[in-house]
Amino acid sequence: MRKYTLYFGILFIFALLLTGCDFNKSFKDQAYTQIKGEGKLVDGRYQYTLPSYNDEGKQITVTFGKPTGEKFKEDAYLRLYLKSKDGEKVVTSYEEVQKNDLPTKVKEKLQVP
Repeated sequence: MRKYTLYFGILFIFALLLTGCDFNKSFKDQAYTQIKGEGKLVDGRYQYTLPSYNDEGKQITVTFGKPTGEKFKEDAYLRLYLKSKDGEKVVTSYEEVQKNDLPTKVKEKLQVP
């Protein structure tokens, strides 16, 4: 029994190292959006409510902002990492991507040239 516990522990640590210990991105749904507008100032943070699209082109409207309270760069493309909470999609993390990295259906929906 101790062997199995040891093996499981080693496997768990190995899995953490592989994912970079970034639980906000691991096993999450992804969607893409483009920053349009300045956002709305709420409690000292700029919040954006924008349509985003998953890999298949399905629209999901999400609200998110930077934890630092800064604005996003206008027209930037973001990959959003989402989790479901109380029936809504919540952004757990994000990263800026280039338009070449966007899936084809997302490019169509965002009307990327």
